[in-house]
Amino acid sequence: MTHREELSVDVVVVGAGLAGLAAAYRLARSGRSVRVIEGESSPGGRARTEWFHGRPVDLGFQVCFSAYPSLRKFAREVGIPAGDLRPFSGGAAFFDGFGWSQLTASPRSVVGFSGLEAADRARLVRLVAEIRFVPAARLLARDEIAPSTEAFLRGRGFSEYAIEGFFRPLFGAIFLDRSLSADPGYFQFLLAMLARGPAVLPSDGLGMVADWAAGAIRQEGGHFEFGNRVSSLVRGNEGPLEGVRLEDGRMIRARAVVLAADARAARKLLSPVDPENAVRIPTDGASVTSARFALDHSLYRGRLILLNGERDDGVEPRIDSLCQTTNVNRHGAVGGPHIVIATSIGDSDATAAGIEDAVERQVHRWYPEFPWARVAHPLGVVRHPFAQFRAVAGVRRGLPGARTNVTNLVLAGEFTTHPSLEGAVSSGMTAAESVHRQLG
Repeated sequence: MTHREELSVDVVVVGAGLAGLAAAYRLARSGRSVRVIEGESSPGGRARTEWFHGRPVDLGFQVCFSAYPSLRKFAREVGIPAGDLRPFSGGAAFFDGFGWSQLTASPRSVVGFSGLEAADRARLVRLVAEIRFVPAARLLARDEIAPSTEAFLRGRGFSEYAIEGFFRPLFGAIFLDRSLSADPGYFQFLLAMLARGPAVLPSDGLGMVADWAAGAIRQEGGHFEFGNRVSSLVRGNEGPLEGVRLEDGRMIRARAVVLAADARAARKLLSPVDPENAVRIPTDGASVTSARFALDHSLYRGRLILLNGERDDGVEPRIDSLCQTTNVNRHGAVGGPHIVIATSIGDSDATAAGIEDAVERQVHRWYPEFPWARVAHPLGVVRHPFAQFRAVAGVRRGLPGARTNVTNLVLAGEFTTHPSLEGAVSSGMTAAESVHRQLG
């Protein structure tokens, strides 16, 4: 094919994150000719995995709940065995500045959780009982019952100690925002997911889902172009899209286009053809920085996540969570390096070395006897300035959804639903259904 030669397919999917992969798989499986355009060198977006000495090293740690219905279904569809979604059976351990308290994946563990006073434990048990079996759509629709998650929790009577020492570190790590300003419907949805099953990590890292999905798409006849980007959506005379124009100058003609790029890129591409929906794509993003390390010796035992439950002391950068991922995935049972990922939520102007030094200081505070400086080898710092949009009050009600004002253009991505891996995958499935209806 020459540099300017045109292709013609049923569907072009712009972006190979989980939303684009879910849409592309459903479409290719139904017999559509599909081409996925991705600017990075591999699929997955933020959910990508590198390898170090036979160990998976994720670009950053993300919460993945076993109870996410669309993600669980998608993993089965692309062939991932259920046993390869390995649970954090130890739950999370909170450090309050003096010691540790652990909340396991069992719902009964709340009753004996030392990180909350008895009255707050009772309030949490009541809240979980109220929402545990409520359908996700109904929970997400409760976004206006309070102006924020923090206001909702205070309205339910939770103490300052519970909010600062439990909810802020736990849901700050999930929201990527310690302010607890997310709307209460989104909070209740996530709390229900926690109550229905543990967090999980694919045995080959988060990128395993994207890699298996890409393989399944190829098996169904779909094609990928990595390292290339879409520069514009091509539309003639205010009618349907004719296709997409790539940065290398080529045009790919398509009967339908699924725009599944990240929020900022999607808004830029959508603005010339559908400005009304483009302005509804959120631009207020949560940022996170991940520092990855290989350890010669294990830092801790157990399939759990460590959370920083200390109040803000003004020290920057703050290390909010740490996970020794090889404790969870299948690679930790044999000899070799132990992979640790530490995260710092929010904007930080610290250098990579500054972030790595902060991790060392935090580990020394948690485990004073551990010889971090001698056994820890940095594997790089990854910054995500727009990891996901901030679901503050009213934002989700203004999202664009899958349909656009252009007949054959469909949106997919968490910016059409809610900021989570589940939101991304479910939006891709919805986009595929919309394209099926359009193409008959």
